[in-house]
Amino acid sequence: MKTIYFTGAMLICCLAAYGQAKDSLTGLPLIPAAETIMGGKSLGFQPTVMPEGAICKSKMKGNFYAIGNMNVKANDVKVSAVTAWYAAHLPGFKKVQGYESTRSQTAFYTADGKTVVIITGERGRQGDDVGTYAVAYERYEPGLAENTIISLTQGKIVCK
Repeated sequence: MKTIYFTGAMLICCLAAYGQAKDSLTGLPLIPAAETIMGGKSLGFQPTVMPEGAICKSKMKGNFYAIGNMNVKANDVKVSAVTAWYAAHLPGFKKVQGYESTRSQTAFYTADGKTVVIITGERGRQGDDVGTYAVAYERYEPGLAENTIISLTQGKIVCK
């Protein structure tokens, strides 16, 4: 009987994982709100590939998903909801919040600093629960130091 329950639980987990969209760069789950919709039809998830660059001697690659865009599934989702979704879907990731240039910035990152997901809010006052502007998935090689990741959310890059 335990085998039947275990097999059923595994099937449910596999089906749930199969249906979850993933970012092509990092393999991390994509929030459903980022799905591109045009003419009432889904075009899947269409990232804008960010230009490769460097931050503090680490090479960066990234994918950018505009959430606050009229061609996405849910363009009015609040930052608090997006942050809660990522907190539930990125177990083991650390989280830091900041505010820069009238936008909230929330970063989820791995302990080695190689993978960072940054949620940017629409323009507003610090502390307001505004709509979500975008989510960026970024990879760094070598990984960024924790204080550098924290500085990304504050608009003043710190390299140490």
